Amino acid sequence: MIKEITADSLNAEAFIAEKVNVIRQAVGDGRAINALSGGVDSSVVTLLGHKALGKNLRTVFIQNGLMREGEPERVHSFFKNLGVEV
Repeated sequence: MIKEITADSLNAEAFIAEKVNVIRQAVGDGRAINALSGGVDSSVVTLLGHKALGKNLRTVFIQNGLMREGEPERVHSFFKNLGVEV
């Protein structure tokens, strides 16, 4: 069965809080590593992980050689401005 999702039924704050809690429970007092490509998926995972784990998350930027000129630097700068060490 497919459920219709509407903008009114979405709650970004609740989603973020739930995912941060899931990450914290999974990692506990340990450390985690994640790969960042600069795309939407890895950027969201990086930000959720950073919110959940702070300095206990090690983020590694993956340069695949297919990015536009200057894009890797923009990705680094964007995350640095958000307090995420890449």
